Amino acid sequence: MASNSYSYQLLFSAMLLLSACGGGSDDSASEPNSAPITPQPTAQAPVVNVIPLASPARQGTAITISVTASDADGIKSYLWQQIAGPSLVLSKTDEASLTFTPVVTDVIRSDQYSFRVQVTDNQGNSTNADIDVEAKRAMTDKQAGRLLHQATLGPTSADLNHATGISEHEWIAQQIALPASLHSPLLENYPGKDAPAQINRLDAWWKASLTAPDQLRQRVAFALSEIFVVSDANNALKSEPEGMTGYYDLLLQHAFGNYRDLLEAVTLSPVMGSYLSHLGNEKANTELNIRPDENFAREVMQLFTIGLKQLNLDGSPILSSTGEPIASYSQTEIEGFAHVFTGWTFAASARWNRPSRNFVLPMEPWEDFHSQEEKSLLNGTVLAGGQAAKQDLTQALDNLFDHPNVGPFIGQQLIQRLVTSNPSPQYIQRIAQVFNDNGQGVRGDLGATISAILLDDEARQTIGSLQYFGKIREPLLRTTHLWRELNAASPSGRYFTWSLDDSHGQTPLGSPSVFNFFRPDYQSADLLPLDLVAPELQIANDAALIGQFNSQYGGLVWNIKELSQNPSENRIMVSLQTHVDILQQQGLEALLNHYDRVYFSSSMTAEFKERLRQIHDIWKSSSQYQQVAYLLFTITISPDYLVQY
Repeated sequence: MASNSYSYQLLFSAMLLLSACGGGSDDSASEPNSAPITPQPTAQAPVVNVIPLASPARQGTAITISVTASDADGIKSYLWQQIAGPSLVLSKTDEASLTFTPVVTDVIRSDQYSFRVQVTDNQGNSTNADIDVEAKRAMTDKQAGRLLHQATLGPTSADLNHATGISEHEWIAQQIALPASLHSPLLENYPGKDAPAQINRLDAWWKASLTAPDQLRQRVAFALSEIFVVSDANNALKSEPEGMTGYYDLLLQHAFGNYRDLLEAVTLSPVMGSYLSHLGNEKANTELNIRPDENFAREVMQLFTIGLKQLNLDGSPILSSTGEPIASYSQTEIEGFAHVFTGWTFAASARWNRPSRNFVLPMEPWEDFHSQEEKSLLNGTVLAGGQAAKQDLTQALDNLFDHPNVGPFIGQQLIQRLVTSNPSPQYIQRIAQVFNDNGQGVRGDLGATISAILLDDEARQTIGSLQYFGKIREPLLRTTHLWRELNAASPSGRYFTWSLDDSHGQTPLGSPSVFNFFRPDYQSADLLPLDLVAPELQIANDAALIGQFNSQYGGLVWNIKELSQNPSENRIMVSLQTHVDILQQQGLEALLNHYDRVYFSSSMTAEFKERLRQIHDIWKSSSQYQQVAYLLFTITISPDYLVQY
């Protein structure tokens, strides 16, 4: 802005110019030798340009903002001031550049700062330039570890290196943007066999789980597999590994899509159709004593969408006038949905009674076998008789999807699978609200729902700040974590894991029933007085715990790659070289710090660290590989590790 002296100069020049013109009188002609009066040149304020930042600003990391300035009169001074954002104490505010360190705050996304620099030339003319800076969050090791324990199948040191220094939002966005690493391309035949078997399906699951870059998608699909349960344990699906692997791929593909689309894909999956017996389900025929099968109709409500009780948005039951929970459906609705799910069988079937048995493609309708009756659904909805199978199915799934129970019912289970077994009602309500509306008017956005679960204040609270927080690590997730960090592999590259039920108490897509390995509301006896649940403890029986103990011991102590000579081609071994190198070159404390970072989100207690020192002392006469193995074994069976905080 021009100074006052410059304004007076302009006014004086204008007055001289007017007096010289004389208002058009003849006086000017009588003085032909008078010199004309020339206007003074207009003074210019400095021209200021802001230099773009070379890299994003991060909380806790010094950043420099700069301007360049030019002026014919020369630059006299710079003066910086902060005009918005978390308060900073600025120094060296009289230079062309300003260096400051954005405050580390609890804001998950970013902080906004605004600065103003005043540039003044030697004539006193000034120009102001405003600069806005977004200081993105930079996760610490501890923050990154906690997120990745919740959102991967077990973080490795390399995973933590990548996540540390970026924000939770950025990491989640990167993961959601990754293409799905499907399992079907990894399904191979057993050597010497013409077709794959169940063990090959498990081999594909291990390969993807251990190596896929889209770890968040893999973790969410694993969670969904424990909600939309199918199983090849002790049934005909055991001989359908392509179909089972394809079903898992279906969960992967829809993990960040819309829940309504996932619900339809699951409903039309021939694997689900076979498991819950609505594949080949026929309309009623009293003469032949045929009634529509009610199995899927019941479970799609009880387990996949709304649950048994009507719910408030925070997951609490809606109570009747007498204080009792209200049932969310009755036998009438079960029968109505059972009639909806009639007339569907394998794709590309030439005859209804001789179907193709294609377990990969979605089921297709046969109108002659679809019920033409009216169908009573939820909330008093009645589908008109005479509709086509596809029309009935679409309207019935819409009826389920639009029920107010779905957000809190499914949201709570996803929180339990990823973050904590006992979320607060407020946490559940916040997630249900995102499920109901992702902020753009879309219901059922799973990507937005998963992001909200992981970014919620309750999920990102400092460890120990919330009472009764966290969850028990499932046995399979303990092994995936260990094997991912230790690059477990066999010489053949296969992961043939027999008898997982004995060694882990669970097998991917191998639960004993549609109710999964454990119920979301399971309470052990000692948790009843506290009114807390710990679903994973339902499989923590004596046999399973002994099996897990032996599996961890054998997998670590007896299967060290660096100590194994001529191992069998399918023997799965762990590589301890990286850990031994830390022990040799940096010492025990550095190794314990590494374990603290990878396995405990930098929250290992002093007591447990001392216990590990004692374990090391016991085995210090053994090879360093064995020392490392015993340290890891102690970690994997410790209560400190078994609880994911």
